Amino acid sequence: MENHWTIEQTKSLFTLAREAKDGGHGLAWAFAAMSEKTGRSVNSVRNYYYSQLKMFELLPRLADDLGIEIMESPRERFELFRAEEIDALIERVLVGKAQGVSVRKVIASMANGDAKKALRLQNKYRSMILHHREKVTEIMRRLGANGQNYYNPYLKETVAAGSEPDNYRKLNDYIASLDEAEVGEFLHIMKKFFA
Repeated sequence: MENHWTIEQTKSLFTLAREAKDGGHGLAWAFAAMSEKTGRSVNSVRNYYYSQLKMFELLPRLADDLGIEIMESPRERFELFRAEEIDALIERVLVGKAQGVSVRKVIASMANGDAKKALRLQNKYRSMILHHREKVTEIMRRLGANGQNYYNPYLKETVAAGSEPDNYRKLNDYIASLDEAEVGEFLHIMKKFFA
């Protein structure tokens, strides 16, 4: 699914937020409804809502021009991850897993007993592993280059620092980094090559 939102979808999301408030529901209700409508994850919808809300608060005329009514409501500020935080999270989890520590335990340590922060970190870690394979692979390469053992969540194994993967492993890692269309194209090329 493309990550682009149309103006109509944005308007629909803010309309659902208004309906949620008027109906005594929380914003989670609006995010779930929009998720079902668009096929996007609830987290993706929530992230988009708060990014747009922030923009509309900075540029209220834009919201007016689009016919979007911004609700005044007390809300907890949604905190976005910075790139450095994401890298540090992935690195610590992958290195911790290589040392035999569970993902949950590494994250609990990072959260210093704050359950809400732990959940936030865990959700971000899972999202990165599922949806940002290229970035995770880049971090794994950096860890290996820096002489650190790390856990490869795609191969489900620990990779020793400095170990040079064999060609089969390199090929497997390369194919695993491709999306479905790229895999099809790669297999098509291989079929021609070996025909």
